Amino acid sequence: MFHSLRSRLLVSYFVVVLLTLCIAGTGLLFLLQDYQRGIVNQRLTDALGPAAIQARSALRQGASVEQVAQELQAELDPSWRVMLLDETGLIVADSQSEFAQRRLPRITLLQKVGKFRFATGRQLIEGRELAYAAAPVGRPVDNKMYLMVATIIRPVIGGLEDLARPLLIAGATAFGAAIVLAVLMARSIAQPLGRLTEATEAIARGNYDQQIDVQGQDEVGRLAASFNAMARAVKRSQQVQKDFVANVSHELKTPLTSIQGFSQAIVEGATRDMESAKHAAKLIHEEAQRMARLVADLLTLARLDASDVPQEQETLDLSLMLPAWVDRFQTRAREENLSLMLILDSPPLVVGDAGRLEQVVANLIDNAFKYNRPGGSVQVYAGGELHALAASNGKASSNVQHAVRCALLRVRDTGVGISASKQAHLFERFFRADAARVAGGTGLGLSIVKEIVRQHRGEITVESVEGIGTTFNVWLPAK
Repeated sequence: MFHSLRSRLLVSYFVVVLLTLCIAGTGLLFLLQDYQRGIVNQRLTDALGPAAIQARSALRQGASVEQVAQELQAELDPSWRVMLLDETGLIVADSQSEFAQRRLPRITLLQKVGKFRFATGRQLIEGRELAYAAAPVGRPVDNKMYLMVATIIRPVIGGLEDLARPLLIAGATAFGAAIVLAVLMARSIAQPLGRLTEATEAIARGNYDQQIDVQGQDEVGRLAASFNAMARAVKRSQQVQKDFVANVSHELKTPLTSIQGFSQAIVEGATRDMESAKHAAKLIHEEAQRMARLVADLLTLARLDASDVPQEQETLDLSLMLPAWVDRFQTRAREENLSLMLILDSPPLVVGDAGRLEQVVANLIDNAFKYNRPGGSVQVYAGGELHALAASNGKASSNVQHAVRCALLRVRDTGVGISASKQAHLFERFFRADAARVAGGTGLGLSIVKEIVRQHRGEITVESVEGIGTTFNVWLPAK
């Protein structure tokens, strides 16, 4: 029946308003009842004093109780009644002639009243409630007599005739104002959520260019801001995915084209001697290796993205591991006429996966070799220092940073350097600093490095000056 959020909000507001008015009305009835009883008791008490004096005087002069009751009734409110009772509770006179010769069921309170004191209260007679004020008026014919000025208490609802119209007007006004406010509040909540629903459905249909106007800092405003951030992230993710597919296609197309061309040459007999055939086979083998490296890197990156790679959590001493990791590149350094140096400056212990961290060091050294110049140098440094790391776990990032003790791995080369415009894209997948891609590789090495460092709750940065060299800094939180 109520399928929309706005209708459910309106109905809930209506119910709340009605319940509030009912509770307020009930409370008002009780307050009016107490107020009415207090006023009646006060009026009865005020009238009792002069009436008691007059009754005592009349009884001493020999007037009958009926005569006294009628004379007093003429001077009081017509809706009241005057009754005279004996000490047994028998009503010997009633100015309204309705309760005469009836006995009050409770007279104990009246019997305890002294000569010049009075009592007030309520008494039930024949199903009707009387409010009264009573006082002793003497002992005619040796019988103690009491004067009671009383009135029948009407239900408080029965006494609201005069208040009914203003109460109805006030209630209708309050209800109308509440309904208007409810409609405005429901609209203020439902409209942004409606726009959010439409934008979400548009994203589900593949239209990722969706943004919601953020108004206010309440829950709905924060939800809209979060949606906008999510929509931008989804759009970027889709663009990255498209670029990724395009890059993979491009990277695979080049070696496949070479393999196809040289293999076709062998099949068609274009390689007439053994040397030509060996050359073609060598090129096919190199391109196949390049494809194998690309597929391996893609698989590694995909597993890192999905957190599908088991990661060891062990205490690592970099000062013991780095010499072996760096030494594996010494032969290549000599072949490429490069100087490779390791500096250990008491790095603190870290917790992580030794195999993955070795991959980080190997990729950084490999990059330093590729983009270096003949006779250049590569320096690997390991030490410790304070560094502000973002307080994040897993893939969720945080803007909150804390300076903590870190192990610092630094790989510095004296190569060609990287321009400032390219440094911002250096860790993107398939990005290479050299536009001509003369250095080879898959373009995924630094992306893998960054992902491994992130999974170790660390951080990697780059500093580079064209013509001077490049430095990569890796901070890992110390144990």
